[in-house]
Amino acid sequence: MCTGSRHNRRDMPDWLRRSFHFSLLVIEKKGASSEAPVRYVPDAAEGKMTHPVICERAKGHYCGCSACGGAQHGWTNALLLARDPSPVARQEARDRSDVAWTTTRPPAGRRKPSKERQAAATDSATVDLVDWLSENPDVIDRIQEIGDLLAGPVMQELDKRFGGSQPREARRQLTNHFWCDLLVAVAEAIKKFSKAMDRIPEYVTTVITQSRKTEGRSVLLDALVGLAVRTTWEPIRGMIHMTGIEEIQRGCRILAVLICPAPENHKALQDGALLPLAKEGLLETSRERLEQVFPTEWVRRLREGLDGA
Repeated sequence: MCTGSRHNRRDMPDWLRRSFHFSLLVIEKKGASSEAPVRYVPDAAEGKMTHPVICERAKGHYCGCSACGGAQHGWTNALLLARDPSPVARQEARDRSDVAWTTTRPPAGRRKPSKERQAAATDSATVDLVDWLSENPDVIDRIQEIGDLLAGPVMQELDKRFGGSQPREARRQLTNHFWCDLLVAVAEAIKKFSKAMDRIPEYVTTVITQSRKTEGRSVLLDALVGLAVRTTWEPIRGMIHMTGIEEIQRGCRILAVLICPAPENHKALQDGALLPLAKEGLLETSRERLEQVFPTEWVRRLREGLDGA
């Protein structure tokens, strides 16, 4: 759960309130205080502001964090799990995702899968990606670099231009799948325009804007999206020269899944990140679960991709 205030729980749908205490990627500390610890993140307008670690630990499939604007949602703790030399915490996360799946019921007749079942399937995929990262530490460092870019320089530029006297309110607008939209669009663009990279910022800005309209998400100012894209793109362009297109593309996709508050509700992420990652980072169990909860067209594309792998 990612929120700047506990009172925001009232705004959640009933199914989400019921699952609030379920945490896929949380490391429980025995004897810890009941109050969520906080971490400081820089803010251009206010000097310093606190960031609740409960956001980084990503309880539930929701984000309304006005401290980080969703830019630190989930992924920082996922990387901690991946870096942990002991597999215990990762196995506990897998056990929790398995329990969440087995406690949901398959849909009856032609009904769609429940939100809880969809969330459990994407949780299973997330655990697989964390396990895969634990065996590929170079990719962890790359994802850390990209994530730090979003939470640091990119957010600071957005604060300067659009934060005004209330940067928290401006940041809250970004929690509705903006960062995962950006990462998925960048991953697509760097392959599509590998021979014409100067075209990428404009293309990514257009893709984000169109995707949000198609999925019925809150409309963001073109100037805001464009600034975020340009500030993100130049450092990533430098990373491509150092490591290659495929490595950065993979890093953007994995970070998109880890940062996304609710992959089951984000079609662009399902198509642009989960689908291509399924071939190398997901176990058969997770692929089967996703096939049970995602649309038929997605399943067809997954199977075609696996057959051609």
